[in-house]
Amino acid sequence: MKKGLLEIFCLPVILLNLKLAHADELSGIRKAADSGECVVMHEGREEPAIAWTASAYNIPAYDKQNTLKLISAFIAHGCSIEEPDSAGMSPVNVAVLLAEPDLLRFMLKAGANPSARISGSRPWANGKNSIEFAELLNKISPSEQRKEIIRILK
Repeated sequence: MKKGLLEIFCLPVILLNLKLAHADELSGIRKAADSGECVVMHEGREEPAIAWTASAYNIPAYDKQNTLKLISAFIAHGCSIEEPDSAGMSPVNVAVLLAEPDLLRFMLKAGANPSARISGSRPWANGKNSIEFAELLNKISPSEQRKEIIRILK
């Protein structure tokens, strides 16, 4: 099998293995935002509130604008917009992974660093900054959203 096809078939598996927020966890995110906490509990582990909330951005049952409001609340409470989640992904990296241009613009406008490097255990992503990560994902699974992400980062 050609390398490109193998990468395309592997992307859904890669994405499924990443820790992302699910709809049933949104109440915990809301509670943390209301109380000014900068962490959210997930599977017995503390996750940084902004990175974890960013991962909820594309949950179909949840309004994207509400997610941005929660992120704004965390920022207002002084939570770090740079702190990576347990997979080593900063909020900007999460926006790149999800291929969500509006979320990426929001994070950059709020002061997030697009040069932040992924510090996880996955060799395919570890050490990459946002643009390198975006280009890799676009190579594996090209889309207009991924191309827009790259344009925003350049």
